[in-house]
Amino acid sequence: MSRMGVWILVVVALGGLACEKEQPSPLRDEQLGIAVTFPGAPEKVRYIEPTPFGAMEWFGQAYRPAGRMDTSFQAEVGNLPPGTEGGTTPAEVVETYHRWLLQRFGRVKREALPLDKGPGYRYWMVSPMGTHLQGVLVVRRGRLHRAEANTSKADDPRAKAFLEGFEVLPAGSVQK
Repeated sequence: MSRMGVWILVVVALGGLACEKEQPSPLRDEQLGIAVTFPGAPEKVRYIEPTPFGAMEWFGQAYRPAGRMDTSFQAEVGNLPPGTEGGTTPAEVVETYHRWLLQRFGRVKREALPLDKGPGYRYWMVSPMGTHLQGVLVVRRGRLHRAEANTSKADDPRAKAFLEGFEVLPAGSVQK
């Protein structure tokens, strides 16, 4: 096969992957204490990130559509490190996290969560790459619970459904 033929096959294969239909994928993880429905099949993630609370290890799930570098959905949980760095109460932790987002992204729109879902808030911003980053942060049981959607459009219905469906499970249903 000629070199041109190989390139045509590669383009057709990538085009087929990009056009693949997304199927909603519900996740309920008792160990992490979260429930959410991803727009497609997520994969496990685990990484360490420097935060104002110290180095935090995040555990969760992420979905990235094939062929899309500007779209991702992730739900994760990080245990707050021991000590008081970043705050001693959930309200202080929420404020510290918000200041950290402001430092990283500049302008961040914020809306408090209903009392039964908090303490925490929902946030919106434009990333340095021009994508729309939206998220929900909840502080509970010494953990940060976070869901984020990064999309090319501010009004992406997948992001809206993903974030509105994000839930931190009640204490009785969570495995320690």
